[in-house]
Formats: sequence, C-alpha cells, structure tokens
Amino acid sequence: MPVKLKLGENHRRVVSVLLRGLERACDEIDAALHDSDSPFRRVNDDLTAAQRQTLQKMTEKVRAELRRISSEVELDVSVHSRRRRIRALLSTSIVNLEESTPDKLRGYGEMDDAAKIRLQTEFERLLDLLNAIESALDQV
Repeated sequence: MPVKLKLGENHRRVVSVLLRGLERACDEIDAALHDSDSPFRRVNDDLTAAQRQTLQKMTEKVRAELRRISSEVELDVSVHSRRRRIRALLSTSIVNLEESTPDKLRGYGEMDDAAKIRLQTEFERLLDLLNAIESALDQV
C-alpha cells in the first residue's frame, strides 16, 4: 500500500473540513431525494425518476472519490458522539419551546385565553416527550 500524502497541519485541517462538507452535501442531496411530505412540509416532486436515479448514482460516485482520497491523503477524521448530538438537538428544541410559551408570544399580538391554554397544553405535552427522550439517553 502506498504511503499517504502528508499535508501540513493547517492544510490537512482545511482540506478535511472541505471534504467533510462535501460528504454532508451528499447526505443532504440523498435526504432531499428521499424527502416526503409531513404535517409541516410539502415536497414539490419536480424531479423525474430518471433524474433521481442519476443524482443518486452521481452522489455515490462523489462518495467513492471521497473514500479514495481519504485512503491516499492523511486527513483528520471528525469523531461525533451520538449521545451529545441528540442531547444538543433536544436542548435546543426544549429551550425553543420554553421560550415560545403563549405569554412570551405576546409581542406578536393578543391571543385569546382559550388559545393560550390550548397552546400551553400542547407545548407542555411536547416538552414532556422531549424530556422523556433526554431521560432515555441517561439509561444504561
């Protein structure tokens, strides 16, 4: 096996970040190709089946090139903790919900009392669920 190309620390760091960004772009393209409608999102399916297939093949070619490059060039690998990533997502969502209670939304205009109570109840249910997910992270 040939010796990997060694870059200086700064160049290695910059190239590693660049290539990880390209890998994430492929992930996002794949996600867009498989995206579907949800209660809060409508997907305009404006690609033909042939286009989707071509795009999938092309992103796989990009991924193959990235694997080849990583085998030939010494790069930094980013190590991620699933637990920390999930905890960060939950934390952001919990804070956003807590900061969007009906009383804190008064800057957007008046809300009638029935709507305030209903929205507060819905947010509390969501907060309970998010806190339960967070608790599940702590279980062994």
